[in-house]
Amino acid sequence: MQIDRPIAIALILFAILLLCFFYVVPEYNKLGKLQTELGNKQAEYNAQFEYYNAIAATYAGLQNHKDDIIKIDDALPLDPALGKLIYFLQLTAKENGLVVKDLFLSKSYSGSTAGEPSNTVKDVIFSTDVSGDYTSLERFLVALEKSSRIFEVTSISFGSDTATALQNYSLQIKTHSY
Repeated sequence: MQIDRPIAIALILFAILLLCFFYVVPEYNKLGKLQTELGNKQAEYNAQFEYYNAIAATYAGLQNHKDDIIKIDDALPLDPALGKLIYFLQLTAKENGLVVKDLFLSKSYSGSTAGEPSNTVKDVIFSTDVSGDYTSLERFLVALEKSSRIFEVTSISFGSDTATALQNYSLQIKTHSY
C-alpha cells in the first residue's frame, strides 16, 4: 500500500498543526503570562528599591543634621522634666542677680481631648516670685529668650519692698513639651 506523496505531506502538516495547537500554543501562552508576572514583580521590586533608597537618603540627611535635631528636642522635650526645669529657672535667676522667693507649678495642660492623639503639645505654666532690680529682671528675661527651651512670659506684675529697696516681681512663665 502506497500513500500518495501529496496526501502524506498534507497529513504530516495537519499533524504538525495539531501538535502546535495542543502543545506549543498553551506553552507559549504560559510563557506570556510568566513574562507579564515577571514584569509586575520587577516593577514591584523597583518601587520597593526606590522606597528604601528614599528612606536611606532621608536617614542620611537626618544624620547630617543631628545637632539641629538635638536642639529641637531640647526646645520641645518629650516629657516636661519638672525638676530640671525648676532648677534651670532658679539657676538662671540667680546668675542674673534675682532672688527666687517662690516658684510653683500653676497649671499643666495636656492640650488633647478624648478623640485626639496624645502626641500633641502640652503647656506647663509656672508662677514665680523674684526680687531684684530692673536690669536683673531684664537679663533674666533675655536669658530665658536665648535658652534652647521655649519659654513664654505671659504676665509680669511688680511691687516694691521698702525694707530692702528692691523690686518684687511676679512672673507667669509658660513652656511646652510633648
